[in-house]
Amino acid sequence: MAHPDKELILIKTTTYDSNHITIRFAVEELRRLYRKSGIGLKVQRMEADRNQLTDTIFLMLEEEYHASPYSQTPLSLKKEGFAVVEQGENIWIVGKEERSVLYGVYHLCEKKLGYSWVHFDEKNGNRQEEEAACIQHPQFSRRGNIIETIDDPLYINRVIDWGAKNGLNEFFFTFFLWDKVKKYIENELEKRSMNVTLGGHSLSFLLNDNKNQATHFLKNPDSQSKVMKRIYDICLESSVVTRVSLWPEDVGIQQADYAEFMPAYIRFTEKLKDALKDLNVAVEHITYNAGLEWNMLERNEGTEASKDVDVLYAYWGRDYSDSIHSEREEQARATDSLVDWKKETSNKGRAFTVLEYYSDHFMLSELFPPLFKRIKQDIDDYKKQGVDGILNLIVPCHVKPHSSDLPKEYPWKWVQQFNNYMFAGLSWGKNYDDLVAAYFSDLGEHKDLYRSIMLDLEKILSAHTFWNVPLFPARVVDPEKVNGVEERDNVTAYLDEVMDFLENRTPAVSKEVLALQTKDNFISFTHEEMLLIYFHYLRKVVKKCKQEWQGIQTYGLQ
Repeated sequence: MAHPDKELILIKTTTYDSNHITIRFAVEELRRLYRKSGIGLKVQRMEADRNQLTDTIFLMLEEEYHASPYSQTPLSLKKEGFAVVEQGENIWIVGKEERSVLYGVYHLCEKKLGYSWVHFDEKNGNRQEEEAACIQHPQFSRRGNIIETIDDPLYINRVIDWGAKNGLNEFFFTFFLWDKVKKYIENELEKRSMNVTLGGHSLSFLLNDNKNQATHFLKNPDSQSKVMKRIYDICLESSVVTRVSLWPEDVGIQQADYAEFMPAYIRFTEKLKDALKDLNVAVEHITYNAGLEWNMLERNEGTEASKDVDVLYAYWGRDYSDSIHSEREEQARATDSLVDWKKETSNKGRAFTVLEYYSDHFMLSELFPPLFKRIKQDIDDYKKQGVDGILNLIVPCHVKPHSSDLPKEYPWKWVQQFNNYMFAGLSWGKNYDDLVAAYFSDLGEHKDLYRSIMLDLEKILSAHTFWNVPLFPARVVDPEKVNGVEERDNVTAYLDEVMDFLENRTPAVSKEVLALQTKDNFISFTHEEMLLIYFHYLRKVVKKCKQEWQGIQTYGLQ
């Protein structure tokens, strides 16, 4: 039961801020979280006698703070930054923008009340009364999730809520997914002032034509006008949309189109930006090796970076057991392209964002590795390269027609989250050791054991991504799609190594837990139980893959 009201929240507002949806939501969240911890909060507007208030939490924007009698030294907050100022019994949560105030609320509740948002469920620990005073700024201007095909509004809203609590500022949807889910999620995005990007591989949706290839589209002014008009109408209907990032289809181009494709694609995005100028919607183009086609990733001599649109860089085919500075030929070539595009966009004064696949169950497959250390090094490397933003792609498991119970019960939403958690925290600028410690903190006396297992598992399990390029379009989990047996001995030897690790290092899950577990009921289980379930499915996948690589087609594993 909540305690009687003990503390008072006063909201400093101006005409602009008095009813801003995100400030109001920040107040609601602060009140909810305090009440959940047994402390009642009285909410009232800022009054003229505010100097007389004690035991008070003030929420305000930076310019309001500087104009108030409380300000002693300028804060000089950067974009999206927030400050928590403690003076006696009073606390000020000061944000550069409205969403920054919300970030500050969650920080305060984490430090003072012991809240944790590692997972989707909200952990409410003991009141800690830790020092909360700070000034924080994110180290990347874009920190978001790309959601392409997940037609599950309840899950998406969970990710949006979790993302705000962990410092994300953007969600990216394909146009066709947005058309399905916007009425269910738009309000949740608006309450948090989240940036929304629409785009992806959506050309066929916008044209109502599955046969219109990008190369044909870029030579057809009528089709371009139709698409620009439809995008304008979609953005006009949804004020939360802040950017458009329309990509070509996920297939390579023909050699005859190498020279002209990218310049024509960039010109179209520039025209699109001009068409959207009165809506204040940004536009970017992607550079991406669709179908492993280098001419869609590398900038040729006839291609100049745009002075009007930004760049999203996406290299498909990384070996996640190594860094972007790997000497492997494909990675070295991709990194050279990244450096080149970054230099050119900087020269034109445009932003450069990297798309990563840390939560992509197609790229990483059901042999899904934790990537704690890889994400840390990537974040450090991208920061050194001057990258402006990073987006993490979330993709569910690929369901095969012959699959048995694996895709049906495999909890991919929970599994991908351990990488998404590290991505969110590190892209904000949080300390790696603190993030790892928080992830394992609720495992009690076993936390060091599981930490050791997961960090060692990263080394061995991430290595399977090496084969994504040699086996393309197949993966290690797709032996039925592989022509020839050149890689069979190497892959089966690798799978033996993985299975040996799993059998010797990972504890088993109880039959009682497995009998209750389904794909989406992960909140019903403890963190430890979910880790054991994850290990269980890894063993099933490795066993199944090895049998198939050896030519034994066994799909009904027990």
